[in-house]
Amino acid sequence: LKKFINLISNLNVYPERMKENLEKTKGLIFSQKIMLELTKKGLSREEAYRIVQGISMRVWQGQAEFKELLLEDPEINQYLTKSEIEECFDYQTYLKNIDLIFIRVFGQ
Repeated sequence: LKKFINLISNLNVYPERMKENLEKTKGLIFSQKIMLELTKKGLSREEAYRIVQGISMRVWQGQAEFKELLLEDPEINQYLTKSEIEECFDYQTYLKNIDLIFIRVFGQ
């Protein structure tokens, strides 16, 4: 516990650098959310994975950003609207409960 407290008290956080690192993924960090949304629309997990994996590989090949390819993909557009895709790329979705998490962890 003392090591943890020392680590946290001396931790330097650089939000801009964190954002840069997230952006280096070209949006691929949101692939799981896209897969989840596709399964909510009735696709099997395997089918959603196949579609998302194909688009992800194109991102790795340098063709474009993940969101851009999703928005242009006819197969994706059969299941997800532009608005639904955009919502998957909202960082705030992952931060909405941050205050509650800190209260649970640190009791404050």
